[in-house]
Amino acid sequence: MESRAYALITGLFVLGIAGCIVLWAHWLAKTPIARTAYRVVATGPVSGLNPEAQVRYRGMGVGRVSAIGLDAKDPRRILVNIEVDETIPVTRGTYAQLGMEGITGIAYVHLMDDYKDMQAAAKSPDGVAELPLRPAFFDTISDSAEGAVKDARELMASMNGLLTPENRKRIATTLASLERISANLETASARLPATIARAEAWLSEDNRRLATSSLERINETVKALPELTRETQLLLRDAREVAGQVGKLANEAGGAASSVRDDTLPRVNALAESVELSSQRVGRLALQLDREPQSAIFGRKPGRPGPGEPGFQ
Repeated sequence: MESRAYALITGLFVLGIAGCIVLWAHWLAKTPIARTAYRVVATGPVSGLNPEAQVRYRGMGVGRVSAIGLDAKDPRRILVNIEVDETIPVTRGTYAQLGMEGITGIAYVHLMDDYKDMQAAAKSPDGVAELPLRPAFFDTISDSAEGAVKDARELMASMNGLLTPENRKRIATTLASLERISANLETASARLPATIARAEAWLSEDNRRLATSSLERINETVKALPELTRETQLLLRDAREVAGQVGKLANEAGGAASSVRDDTLPRVNALAESVELSSQRVGRLALQLDREPQSAIFGRKPGRPGPGEPGFQ
């Protein structure tokens, strides 16, 4: 009796579940969901995406993937047909990304919008609007990591080519030079406090005052330079004028000298000769008076007759 009651209860439970499923299906059939077809265009891989995968709009489930296939005109493009609730605003700024369901690896289409153009998405010639598939955050990281690995490989190859035996020797020589330079810098740094102390002693208050006064005098001299330059220019101009006048005077003096040489000097020479003859005569007269003073009263005695003259003996 207990086994029959258990079987009866189990059967009634199964019939109840089946009835509920039939009623739920009937309810779903009475309230169909209106959806709009869109096409997501991908140029990269769509790993993990399968038909009947979910379509989400900003995290909300809004549709499903109906088909996936290659573009017959361009095999580089992958066409993902989706169906989205017609209440979802799909604009020209809407784009798609691939998301992953936890750690299962099952992908879904995630619709996003940058809100730059709020007009309705443009439709292709076959009447279906196409949405671009942009790489997701992790896709960008993986692409960047792949590029970084490639760059690292190229860098390692370049480093291997650079570190030849000759270059290693040069690097060793350079390091030795740097070591010597660092030693010299240490020596210079050790001398630096003494140098600073001497500089501080030199830059005492008195020296600073002297330097300040010297700079002030230099500034005054510099300020007076334009006036001194103007005075020098005036002096040079006056000197040129004086030089011109001296030249004129020299020319006039040359003319006067030539006239004196040609006219006056001959007369002076004649006068000098006459004065010399007169002085000779005066000298002879003085000598005569000295010898015969009476000749000034009685006249000069006649001289003795010479040969051939009367009275010559």
